[in-house]
Amino acid sequence: MTEQQPPALSTARVFAANASQHRLVIHPRRSAADGMFNVLTRLRLTGPLDTDRLERALRRLAVRHAVLRSTFALHGDRAVQIVHADPHPDLFRTVDQDDLPAGTADESPVDALAVRLQGTSLSLDHGPVFQCTLVRVAEDEHELFLVMDHIVIDERSKGILIKDLRAYYADPDAEPAPAPQLHEVPPRDEVSAEDLDYWTRRLTPLSPRPLPDVSLRQDPDAFTAGAVHFTLPADTTAALDRTAAAHRATPFAVMLAVYYAVLWDWTGTADTTMFVPTDTRSEEEHFDAVGFFQTATFMRYEVRPEESFATLLDGVKRMAAAAHARRHVPMLQILDALDLEYGDLRHPVYQTGFTYASNDVDNGWQLDGIRVENVLSYPTVAQIELLFEVMRSPGMYRCEVVHALGAVDREAAEDFARRFQSVLAAATEDPARTVSALTGRALTR
Repeated sequence: MTEQQPPALSTARVFAANASQHRLVIHPRRSAADGMFNVLTRLRLTGPLDTDRLERALRRLAVRHAVLRSTFALHGDRAVQIVHADPHPDLFRTVDQDDLPAGTADESPVDALAVRLQGTSLSLDHGPVFQCTLVRVAEDEHELFLVMDHIVIDERSKGILIKDLRAYYADPDAEPAPAPQLHEVPPRDEVSAEDLDYWTRRLTPLSPRPLPDVSLRQDPDAFTAGAVHFTLPADTTAALDRTAAAHRATPFAVMLAVYYAVLWDWTGTADTTMFVPTDTRSEEEHFDAVGFFQTATFMRYEVRPEESFATLLDGVKRMAAAAHARRHVPMLQILDALDLEYGDLRHPVYQTGFTYASNDVDNGWQLDGIRVENVLSYPTVAQIELLFEVMRSPGMYRCEVVHALGAVDREAAEDFARRFQSVLAAATEDPARTVSALTGRALTR
């Protein structure tokens, strides 16, 4: 992204971007314009939809949450958020399915549109960073695509927007209490030398690369994404929740511990560093603010295969708690202290990651009489070589293995997904078993 003068200053206000937003503005792959930073939500709407009412509700979202009517630029060496007075004129558009280009033999025109929207970057400079496309499939069937740049949205924000959308569609004249704004959230206190020292000690020397050393920079298509998804069976879900409660852990910690175990089994590398996106909201009054409040927290753990899963879980739980307590240290500051280049994929901190998010909205929710179903969408570009994603919804866990095809092929990703499910089921059935026994991998001396 090049430095430029913020547009339309007479109708806009300029604020310093937060540390997380700054990181996304200057990301080395931002210039690729390949949709890597797109966050797409695809909703199937069944029922007598009032299109004008929906457009009004969506525009009111951008009025209520200033970050959705913002653009971003570099001012000197710092990113700024430019809040415009009105939502972008191209925020909402409609199209009939019959007017869409045909898809391939394996996809419908609407599916093909989803791929294009996922792979076409939004403009940080000019906007919109929040764009809605409504496709009319039949008289009482529509598909709504909400596309946002990651710089304005995180997992918690998605639930906030759905709640507000339901309220505005049900009552177009609703006037809810003012929402907290991202640009009004004060920055965290200065980073202490002690907190920064924690990260340098924790990450020095760097752990080995768990995956093969694939030079992704040499192949422009190496970041093409593949995805393997699965839903945990009901019995495994129940066992996971029981194990977490019995060990005074969270389901996040249990699944993270399983991920470390499976990575050891799959790669033979016991000492692994991964990044885990972590919410940086710290005050209750900011919990309903929409925006990007995530940092990449580095989590490093060395698996000891002869120890029980219960011991592994306890160690991972304590490690994650210590890292979470220092999540306010900006990622770029940590990399500078380690003398690592931001975005250099040769370093092990960029090879693999783990995400866990909760969604309190049931699939099949109602929009004032309209049935709404979430339709799975997959990224077209991978951020890193291997990313394991967990989404917890009421009564179920959906998991996805997102992989860069230049590093992990489809067959390997499917194998990883099978191993994860197998180890999770065995570990929650008997946490006293050793990691080696759970995975079936023989110990080497």
